[in-house]
Amino acid sequence: MFDLEEIIELINYIIFTIVIILILTKQLPLERMVRRSRILIWIILIINIFSALLQFFGLISPDSNILYQLVADCLGIIGQSILLIGIVWMKLIVEPSPKPRKILVLGAHPDDMEIACGGSIAKLSDEGHTIAGLIVSKGERGGNSSSRLIEATKSAEFLGINKVEIMDFPDTRLDQFILEISKQIEIIVNELKPDMVFTHSIHDLHQDHRAVHDATLRACRNLNTILCYESPSTTQDFQPNVFINIEQYIDIKIESIQEHKDQNKKRYVQPEQVYGKAIFRGAQAKLGEAEGFEAIRINLQI
Repeated sequence: MFDLEEIIELINYIIFTIVIILILTKQLPLERMVRRSRILIWIILIINIFSALLQFFGLISPDSNILYQLVADCLGIIGQSILLIGIVWMKLIVEPSPKPRKILVLGAHPDDMEIACGGSIAKLSDEGHTIAGLIVSKGERGGNSSSRLIEATKSAEFLGINKVEIMDFPDTRLDQFILEISKQIEIIVNELKPDMVFTHSIHDLHQDHRAVHDATLRACRNLNTILCYESPSTTQDFQPNVFINIEQYIDIKIESIQEHKDQNKKRYVQPEQVYGKAIFRGAQAKLGEAEGFEAIRINLQI
């Protein structure tokens, strides 16, 4: 006859495991709130599944002894304790902005925004700012456009972008449509009325990136804060003079880039490269990890 207490404990393990799976699949938002969350939660999941199996074996086996019960209980306690400690220790601590702003982030292709300023986007979102994203092309020349659309939407949601729009200008030929792109950006600018704009730098080897930069300056000619970000194709002429501290957000940035699975074999999206760039820019700004920007113009609220 099954012991009622053992059945209740097994149900507890199963429920806890389901919660962890929901977190990993982003059905629950904990992963976005805790640094290095993916590693932490996978460890907890493995511990909990193992303890649940021991509990189940002890329940159905007539030869089981108290050792199985003790090991299962200990592992369950360890798993849940790690989760609680991890939440407290690695929780993202962000002060809400006293003056929330509207921010527009522009990218030529899916994943441009995440690679360039994913940490800043996540941080600004957590501070309470409203963020809109505009991706000018579907990136069809660099991968599967259908997959890239889905991945871009998921990544934007993960970072906390309130709304993302993906246009259909031809990948690698944006320089032939600068005026048209500028008109589309201007429509969004008139609707959103952003206080700050992030876009590509003119110091970039990629013709699409330079085209979006040019289109942005035309469309945002009346705005007082425009910051140009760094991409893997920026040249040595890129000289950042504005830095945003992403020390708490470097793992979030890396995870947002990893959402773009269609591009995950490219060298510049590998975690060590992303982390190294953030360390380098952070050292320039006397910070831990940072993202650097060239200011076209900036309105300091002081």
